[in-house]
Amino acid sequence: MRVLITEFSAITDIFRFIALFIAFIIILVLAFYFTKWYANSGLIKKGYGNIKIVESYQLAPGKIIYIVKIGKKFVSIMTSKDNIVKLTELSEEDIEITEIKPVNASFKDVMGQMIKNSKMKDGQKKDEG
Repeated sequence: MRVLITEFSAITDIFRFIALFIAFIIILVLAFYFTKWYANSGLIKKGYGNIKIVESYQLAPGKIIYIVKIGKKFVSIMTSKDNIVKLTELSEEDIEITEIKPVNASFKDVMGQMIKNSKMKDGQKKDEG
């Protein structure tokens, strides 16, 4: 009798585990599709290209200077935890915009280059010392 109860308990536990696992997978799938729907629904306000952050620089934790392009004007602002302050308007001549081109290199190539550069620097330090 006792063996029958433990076998029944083990089978019940296995079915509970399978049911919980299936419920977990269903919740993940529903969350995935809900997130895709929400992103594509238009409920999130999308920009129309009139406001762009050109550059940002962190002065201290929570204090950041931004150069923002609003329409055709450039404005520098500083944000902190409690407020936003307009610093000045800038002309296009005041700003040097350099576009960073994406590198189409594999992770392996980039890591190899970094290791190579690191070894070269270590070799130079040993020669100097």
